[in-house]
Amino acid sequence: MISNIDCERHVMASENKEPGVKRKAWLSVFLGSALFWIAVALLIWKFWG
Repeated sequence: MISNIDCERHVMASENKEPGVKRKAWLSVFLGSALFWIAVALLIWKFWG
């Protein structure tokens, strides 16, 4: 059986990894948004350029 201490260690280990995962998630959101707006700008340029 898993003791309470082992469960707390597992939770603490996953919390230590979380900031890196959040950073990668926000970076991917930012890059996706940037690519979307670049595509929109290119389409506008194509039609009105």
